[in-house]
Amino acid sequence: MMSRTATKFRICTLVCISALFLLLPPASASDGTAFENLVRQYEEARLALINDTTDGIVAHARAMIDTLDELKTDLSATRAGVKPENVAEIRSLIPSLRSAAEALASATDLESARTAFYELTKPLVRWRSAAVVELPAVAYCPMAKRSWLQPEGEVSNPYYGQSMLTCGDLLPDKSK
Repeated sequence: MMSRTATKFRICTLVCISALFLLLPPASASDGTAFENLVRQYEEARLALINDTTDGIVAHARAMIDTLDELKTDLSATRAGVKPENVAEIRSLIPSLRSAAEALASATDLESARTAFYELTKPLVRWRSAAVVELPAVAYCPMAKRSWLQPEGEVSNPYYGQSMLTCGDLLPDKSK
């Protein structure tokens, strides 16, 4: 049987720990800008597609939807990672980004996932042109006639996956 002092100590400890969690900012607020969060999830989806799988794509698409929903209620230049004069443009991109992320989350095979991924890419490339944070590269595949975002370095094509992994080129960065 526990003493009253030990019981009070445990209760006090639990209350203090709970209070600390209430003081912490939400995870999304400390993870960088909305653009960086979207690009991080987008990159994970791209990596799945280059490996010819849809594993994990639903979770990444749902994380993008969550970020976009948060952004609808808390849109600022800082949160979006853009200059103040670009906030209206970003606001206009949110519906198409959300729709494309929903399509990606609903994709049942590689073909539909790749189609949804491209629809997601188009507004993200537009957002990228307004962003003031570190930017991913824009790549383009002339055979698929589609672009995508990826880290600098060797091209890895999400539209053809392993069959034509290096098909495409990084486009010159017009934002610099």
